[in-house]
Amino acid sequence: MPAVNAALAAEASPQETAPYRKRSFLKFPVEIDHAALLADYEAIPREAWNTSHWNIHCSADMLLLRGGKQGTQEDFTTRDVANTPILAELPYLSWLLSEDGPFGLPTYAFIFRMKPMGVTRPHHDDDPAWYDPMRIHIPITTNDEAYLLSEKRAKHFPPGEAWTFDNQSFHAVVNGDSVRAHLIFDVLPNPKLDALMAGVEYDPGVEDPARWERAAMPEGPQPLGHATSLPLTVKEKDGLGLDPEGFAARVTERSLFARLTASPIRIGDIVHSVNGVETCAVARTALDYIQIRHKPGETLELGVLRDGQPRTLRLKLYSNDVPLPIRKAWRRLKSLLRR
Repeated sequence: MPAVNAALAAEASPQETAPYRKRSFLKFPVEIDHAALLADYEAIPREAWNTSHWNIHCSADMLLLRGGKQGTQEDFTTRDVANTPILAELPYLSWLLSEDGPFGLPTYAFIFRMKPMGVTRPHHDDDPAWYDPMRIHIPITTNDEAYLLSEKRAKHFPPGEAWTFDNQSFHAVVNGDSVRAHLIFDVLPNPKLDALMAGVEYDPGVEDPARWERAAMPEGPQPLGHATSLPLTVKEKDGLGLDPEGFAARVTERSLFARLTASPIRIGDIVHSVNGVETCAVARTALDYIQIRHKPGETLELGVLRDGQPRTLRLKLYSNDVPLPIRKAWRRLKSLLRR
């Protein structure tokens, strides 16, 4: 969904082809039945939630309502979209996201639920599938310290309202001391959206460098030796007896870097704790947690399930630069090749 490389920050937003300009922030002239929306939200079973596919959503669970059917991040960009089965059990949400609703039929729709004191790091939505649609936010549950930031300007969205913003801008989220859940959906130009766009109210928000800095957490060492992990679903965590709000993620890829540094992590390992810590407000997985809470040179103890059996692995952290053992090995290899 989003790109988070700092080098992209100075790039211009992608060329928009929508008939109206995206701006941060625009309030729609529409009334939302917040009580009905909240009733639907509270009816969602716990096991329906998943952790966000993207590591920039450090603190977010998600529930896909309309999109693809693969169970991967491509569900948010594919053209082969459909309503998910759970939407049929949520009457007000079903209406909001239908052709009969006030906005017209969305391309993608989901709920992001953020932990108390959580953040989403600065990023921009860089897939072409997200250029033309308007990205719409409707708060379900929130608090006065929950802010969406766009290019360092902050805006709180109150319940009962609907807003849009420029999702090709660099944006972030910071939350207060309770759960923040927003219904988020993308809508392509259509007569209903056109009529709403004609009456939007512009609010630039306020400059807020302090909240922007809070969201822009630094990226530290590569904790799993350049391995890739995929968060487990709540249902999978429950089945393994792990904290449903915890770090548990399955290692899906292990790079040459990991092999050269003798990383103890293996493909298929489920990493669920770091030095006994299993959950954090600003981290989805052990990978996220280590990057923001630990430094190169430290040795950590990871709680791991391997083939269903618990293990404790000791992991040495390297910096993002090429570590000394690899530099030495590379020099040795070049020396041998010159003989």
